[in-house]
Amino acid sequence: MGAATVLAVSIVAQMFRSTPDAPLIAHLELIEPVDPGGEIQDVDMIANKTGNLARECGAEFFETTFLYTDHAPTLEIALTHENKQVTECILARSAQQAIETQIIYRKATNAQTH
Repeated sequence: MGAATVLAVSIVAQMFRSTPDAPLIAHLELIEPVDPGGEIQDVDMIANKTGNLARECGAEFFETTFLYTDHAPTLEIALTHENKQVTECILARSAQQAIETQIIYRKATNAQTH
């Protein structure tokens, strides 16, 4: 009985042990242009223009968000050495297309990638 109690306490303790936080990773965020005065179509609810731009620049993995009440759809791509050429292309082309960009820091997630 003593060994079973120790085992049970050990299992419960592992369940409540804090897991290490995911590291903060810098991401380039592109904010999808939305016409504030126009009628919102289905295509306006996703990061369509920014997603196409990222694909044209060779991005293989990036994350997108949908249109919410308080912000436009976004595209996020991790700023890593492997993405250097892709992000340089995205930055140059987004400036030409007047797409707003910013650097954000967030924890790694298991969000859907495209």
